[in-house]
Amino acid sequence: MQLNWDDIRVFLEIERTGRMSQAAKRLGVSHTTIARRLKMMEERCGCSLFQPTDTGLALTEIGAQILSHAHEMEGAAGAITDRLIRQNSDTTSRVRVGAPDGFGNAILSHILPEFLRKHPEFEIELVPLPVNHKLWRRDVDIAVSLDRPVTGRIVMRKLTDYDLNLYASPNFFDPDGPPTAREELRGRPFVGYIDELLYTPELDFNRFILSDIKVVYKAATVKAQFDAVRNGVGLGVLPAFMTRDTELVPVLPEEINFERSYWLLYPEEYKTLARIRCVSDFIFEKTQVMSNLFRFWG
Repeated sequence: MQLNWDDIRVFLEIERTGRMSQAAKRLGVSHTTIARRLKMMEERCGCSLFQPTDTGLALTEIGAQILSHAHEMEGAAGAITDRLIRQNSDTTSRVRVGAPDGFGNAILSHILPEFLRKHPEFEIELVPLPVNHKLWRRDVDIAVSLDRPVTGRIVMRKLTDYDLNLYASPNFFDPDGPPTAREELRGRPFVGYIDELLYTPELDFNRFILSDIKVVYKAATVKAQFDAVRNGVGLGVLPAFMTRDTELVPVLPEEINFERSYWLLYPEEYKTLARIRCVSDFIFEKTQVMSNLFRFWG
């Protein structure tokens, strides 16, 4: 029995997506091709590699046993590709970076063009992380995340802690004046996330402020919430790095404040790839230089 690299690619994509149709889409082939390749693999192995479940295809016991070896083959293939890219100056080093919209729009969208000016041989793709993002499915090469993974073959570096506060537009409390206690916020309109589209429970701030908050505007992105607060629609919890140098006014900052962290992640198999290290090191180093931007100074 002998499996080639194309077999392993099919195996890995089915494992990551849980569906032959999705694996086919990611590999740019037909569903029929994937089904045929899987059947041939299982016939050569003399056993089933996947079993159907309510949520899709899952590895069998033998499939799980060969998964780590498949990852090693993927890492070796990536290292070969990386070396060839460095040898051929006409070949583009493409890296896809995924991040929450706040960090992506306010930070990465400003610093990644600088990286490209210094490294014109690269091609950078900046994408928002989906709600159901799983780094090991290879939706992105590098991920900036609010959650620190506790399992998985992941290389992680803490980028920074950052502060969030409750904000209002300048005239929001006229003619009463700013509140002096949390209870005075009861009945005021708030903005917030759409519950079922929360990227992580770490962003569900309103429940920590008051019970029965009146949320009049919900949005899937922090940028949309920022615009709503700025236009006087309601109160909202926003990152300090987005509100700095704006007219927004912090509300009860000594009492209502939050701290969260950003993590830089990529698959362990990528740790030998120069293109991944180059981009991830740049993001890390630039974030360290900008560390004061992420803190609230009153």
